[in-house]
Amino acid sequence: MKKIKYMILFFLLANVFNLSAQEDYNKAQQKPNQKETILAKDVKTSRGYNSYQSAYKVALREAQKTYAGKTIAIRDLSKGDIKISGDGSVLNYYNYTIVELPDALYSALYDAIQKATATIEEESRFAIEKVVITDQQSDKENVKSQITNLLLNKGHKVVAKEYLEKLYTEQQGQQNGIYNEKTTIESNNFTATGYYLRARITEEYVLIEVVNVSTGEFEGNVSVEL
Repeated sequence: MKKIKYMILFFLLANVFNLSAQEDYNKAQQKPNQKETILAKDVKTSRGYNSYQSAYKVALREAQKTYAGKTIAIRDLSKGDIKISGDGSVLNYYNYTIVELPDALYSALYDAIQKATATIEEESRFAIEKVVITDQQSDKENVKSQITNLLLNKGHKVVAKEYLEKLYTEQQGQQNGIYNEKTTIESNNFTATGYYLRARITEEYVLIEVVNVSTGEFEGNVSVEL
């Protein structure tokens, strides 16, 4: 049992060191990518520094203290105001953005949703119909929240399944001429087609299925390995 614990600890430390090796002051000067969550913008170093490397090390250390427990990185690192030190040397304050790096699950969710919804128009309505998790560690509500945010960031709308069903039923009634004028839903509610999204999370992969509510056809069925 003790041997297994050591192996797990070694694996976790190896991942941390590998992640750290990929980050440096050069990458810190880049813009955040779409998978990274911005935690703070327009942050400024409290002191002046004579190089990007020195400013980066201090900025990263302070950000890790502020956001303990998160996997942190620095982005948008750039020279700011000039500071003249006591010996007359010219230093710079540095400005930067703090981001949280995505874990493997979030990265896989991002890729799967991007591919599964690639052909679907913006502002379409989605309802998260089902989330199945079998990896024994992911929290279902957290996964649903991540899926919701990814869809919203793509410019879609996320609604309750019951609301989507009501819209569809009302729309069918209007098309057939059978509806109550007092309760009918305005036509502009149907400017976007509705979709059900299903997710399955295992230890090996993330599966995203997208179904067109009106036709029952699959619009996307994408699996991404973890």
